Amino acid sequence: MNNYEGVICVLKPPGMTSSDAVTDVRRVFNEKRVGHTGTLDPAAAGVLPICLGRATRLFDFLVDKRKEYIAELVLGEATDTEDATGTVTASCDRVFSAEEIENALRGFIGEVTQTPPIYSALNVNGEKLYKLARRGEVTEALEDKKRVITVYEAELLRETGENRFLIRIVCSKGTYIRTLCKDIGAAVGAPAYMGFLLRTRSGAFTLEDSYSIAELAELRGEGRLGEALIPMDKAIPHIPALDVTDLPKKKKDLLIHGAAVKFEHDGGDVSRIYADGEFLGLGSVKNGQLRITHWLGPETHQLKGMKIEGRVVENNHIGRTIGFPTANLEKIPVKLLPPEGVYATAAELGGRVYPGITSIGFNPTVGGRELTVETNLIGFEGDCYGERLTVRFIERLRGMIKFASLEELKAQLERDRAASLVIYEKYAREEREKARKGANSQNI
Repeated sequence: MNNYEGVICVLKPPGMTSSDAVTDVRRVFNEKRVGHTGTLDPAAAGVLPICLGRATRLFDFLVDKRKEYIAELVLGEATDTEDATGTVTASCDRVFSAEEIENALRGFIGEVTQTPPIYSALNVNGEKLYKLARRGEVTEALEDKKRVITVYEAELLRETGENRFLIRIVCSKGTYIRTLCKDIGAAVGAPAYMGFLLRTRSGAFTLEDSYSIAELAELRGEGRLGEALIPMDKAIPHIPALDVTDLPKKKKDLLIHGAAVKFEHDGGDVSRIYADGEFLGLGSVKNGQLRITHWLGPETHQLKGMKIEGRVVENNHIGRTIGFPTANLEKIPVKLLPPEGVYATAAELGGRVYPGITSIGFNPTVGGRELTVETNLIGFEGDCYGERLTVRFIERLRGMIKFASLEELKAQLERDRAASLVIYEKYAREEREKARKGANSQNI
């Protein structure tokens, strides 16, 4: 069972919205936890980083990075959208030279105050500004929405035609290149708009890292989809790395399970934490204490040795109606539970151990409102209400998903059961081997 986690760079074509790209990536990777790190205008093309799985926890560390664009600056006309899709609102006949544009670009390097275009995705009172503009409720730029952005580099690449210039811009997040083109025109005394836009870099991600949706679909058909995925730690190279390989095993285990451990070496506010060459997540060193704040390492590490025990109580019997009866545990303190999701488990009941599928969450498909812990004991038949159940967690199968119907839920549970059986068999073999070695050592 593939659990894709990391960042995928989509080569977004003109005409596709950022939300469309997220939907397509979700479909190709069959992963529900998907989100982009910042929108790219529908008319624009280029690099759109999209996070999958636990990489969605990296949003805050990815969105503030520099962007690089190549845009066509068109002088002599202005449009209401500030790009080529709009209606012409002003024009002039003057012809401008490359030298004039180069001089104007130099004046935009540094901090620049921008007024967002009315045809933008900016939220105003809970609604997208472009929707208000289309309804005629907003007809002029909102001065109270001005923002300060930074232009790090601005250069003229070449002149592509009369009053048409190809420019390269490196800027901070939140920059409207359309507005920048309009303002460059104003600096030389002419109406202007953005002819086209290509984002060539977003943070560490470039065009060379990017794949079209069609290329991703082809890789999936070849069983090579993982090749396109950028691992979580490689997606944040700007965050310093901290190697804790020299930690004793006891301290390492404490660190993995969320505890702070004494650590004498220097560390920043945020570091990529590695142990024995393995990426564990993001953490910090404060007052001589190291703690992992964002666990991104193998989930099996945190699950190792994790178990819960409780009494089986009656619930809504929905599982039984679709052929997956579950043993529902009485309320377990949240701090004792792993994150919400579906897990392959080993469940001990009445002195016998069964492979199991354990769900921790709010059962979104049936509108659940309370956190439940439910285990389907594979191979068990009968009534176990009131009995004690011990559940040992082996491996996370997936996150919680809201299905369109109970039939879709049943089909997914069939897949979960098949995957859980494979995982349990491996776990059982390892446990038998440990027991054998333990018995041999006692006989020596």
